[in-house]
Amino acid sequence: MKTDRTRFTLIHSADFDAYKDEHVTLSEEEKKINAESRIIWPLNCYAVLVQHPSLGNILFDTGIDSNWSYRWPRNLAEGYPVHQSFDLKEKLSELGLYVDDIGLLIISHLHFDHCGNLHLFRGTKAGQGVIVQEEEAKHAFMRSNIFDPAREVYHGDGYVRHEFNGLDGISFRLVSGDVKLADDLELLLLPGHTPGTMGMVVRTEEAGTVIFPSDAIYNATNYGPPAVLPGMCARPAEYAASIEKCRKIAEAEHGTVFFSHDVNAFKTYRLSPEWYE
Repeated sequence: MKTDRTRFTLIHSADFDAYKDEHVTLSEEEKKINAESRIIWPLNCYAVLVQHPSLGNILFDTGIDSNWSYRWPRNLAEGYPVHQSFDLKEKLSELGLYVDDIGLLIISHLHFDHCGNLHLFRGTKAGQGVIVQEEEAKHAFMRSNIFDPAREVYHGDGYVRHEFNGLDGISFRLVSGDVKLADDLELLLLPGHTPGTMGMVVRTEEAGTVIFPSDAIYNATNYGPPAVLPGMCARPAEYAASIEKCRKIAEAEHGTVFFSHDVNAFKTYRLSPEWYE
């Protein structure tokens, strides 16, 4: 499917529960409550499909695998219950696409809710050179290899080894820093949540400049101002700087930031098969 102008759509992947202290700084009263029983924090999860006149079909993240119930370690499935999930292949089919039609695959970071369907792209064009930040790859592969892979246990760091490590037919194209894919499409290094979290900027005719920071900015509370740090943060000192990097672009170009896990904002987003053009 060819397009004469850049457009994008949001592919709903799943709705699941996590914990509030991972996503925002708790108040003193909340900390007392959380010490007794961790406060549940509902999340949405999505991938972004960009159709570009010269680059073709580009997928930013792959979301949660719809077969999470048997792919996830038991303690992850129990601790982060999924309420509904959607098959990525079926979602692409609604758009008239197959996995083989994706020309470029970009993973913002290698956490289980952002690379869960990576195995679907084994042996495809997109699977031969999945774009990921070098710092993210180093960190993720190190974390996933310090534990015995025979013991499928989630260690609380966001990484599930078999979702990205050792997949036949998948190779990675490592990048460092910001990457300009086209005048209207670029990738941003946004460390903080993980060492190599990566965002994406899409510039369209009607929707204008849209920034997808992934988990560099979970929600409107994180964004501020002032920036509010989450508890799940590998590099706290860099988190606020990454938020300000996105804010600078949004203000300069009158752009919009699409948060990765904000249930209130998510209600306002148009989802596939509707397009932003």
